[in-house]
Amino acid sequence: MARAGKWKLGLGIGSGLILLVVVGVLGTATWYAGRINEEYKEVRDSEEALLLATEKDEGYRPPAGGIPAPERIEVFLAVREELVSWRRTMATASEEFGADREKQRAGGVRDFLKLVNTGSDLMPVYAGFWTARNEALLAHGMGPGEYRYFYRLIYETWLGVGRPAVSQDVFPADKLNAAFEPYRDRITAVFASQVDLVELIFQMDLK
Repeated sequence: MARAGKWKLGLGIGSGLILLVVVGVLGTATWYAGRINEEYKEVRDSEEALLLATEKDEGYRPPAGGIPAPERIEVFLAVREELVSWRRTMATASEEFGADREKQRAGGVRDFLKLVNTGSDLMPVYAGFWTARNEALLAHGMGPGEYRYFYRLIYETWLGVGRPAVSQDVFPADKLNAAFEPYRDRITAVFASQVDLVELIFQMDLK
């Protein structure tokens, strides 16, 4: 009988624990969904305004020879320099989420709930960055296609960050160096490896 009592007590504790997890997750998800809907509406609206203003950018074609003119490099860097504080915020949030994920693997319910909470804080930061990026691009007259081309040519092909998007055979090192070396300090100052994969995401890619 004593063993049965302990079993029922254990069942009660276990059920309560499961309920706590479910309530915690669902409660966070409900709050998160409302917050995300509002913030992602801003992302969508800012991108629609950007696309409307840069219709000529659709299916962007690089200039003859593929190397951008210095004045367009300046525009690209101006956009990225305006986003420095957002990039730092994203990097910090990403690092916190990564640390919490590692703890959760060996932790219990408390660590799991903390991970859910950290994740719910991460996506709105991304949304804020995307909105700010779209607004900066709009203000400087640069569309998504041109921005992505610059990013991949500079960071992936010239600096070798990530997978090269453009063949080195098309752009010999001497041409890339001549175009971008004068801007090296500014180019590297506005790059954060923690958020590299987030930089070029646009809503139009998800449709």
